Amino acid sequence: MLAIEIDGTSHITKYEKDLIRQKKLENLGVHFLRFDDLIVKRDITIVLKEIEKWIDDFENGKLNHKKKTEPKK
Repeated sequence: MLAIEIDGTSHITKYEKDLIRQKKLENLGVHFLRFDDLIVKRDITIVLKEIEKWIDDFENGKLNHKKKTEPKK
């Protein structure tokens, strides 16, 4: 399962809460992709390519399960 998070200024004060929630979900097998809101606003194509790559890697068993992303501070 994949969760896509968009981090930005609204997340600055929610870092600890986001981190706790993410760890709980990761323990249930949920993977996270995080994107800065500015990149989403400026070039959604980059975001879409990264999501497509993740899906391809997942389907082909090429995911690096040790790679974790954390919420932006």
